[in-house]
Amino acid sequence: MNTEQKDKFISVVFLLISVSLVIYGIGLAGFENPMTGNSFMKSLLNLSNQYFDFILIGYVFICLQIAGYYELKYHKDYLTMSIMSILLTPLSLLFIRPSESNSK
Repeated sequence: MNTEQKDKFISVVFLLISVSLVIYGIGLAGFENPMTGNSFMKSLLNLSNQYFDFILIGYVFICLQIAGYYELKYHKDYLTMSIMSILLTPLSLLFIRPSESNSK
């Protein structure tokens, strides 16, 4: 077994252990749905009101990851890409991507 195969095997083992611990923890938590008579939209609004900070942190994290991808793949400025991604949504970066004929 070479080093790359060992690394893949170890990462798969850690991934399986992590997933099994998360599933076990969720099973032990015994969550109950306190809003059993509500519509989907009311439940969604309630989640967005209660967890707005987590939604905002997740959005910024995803934007920064996409900006890093564009920096590495298309050799763009990370700061500019991250600001555009956060302010204009990550879909705005699709218009920045160079055409294939210009990149050669």
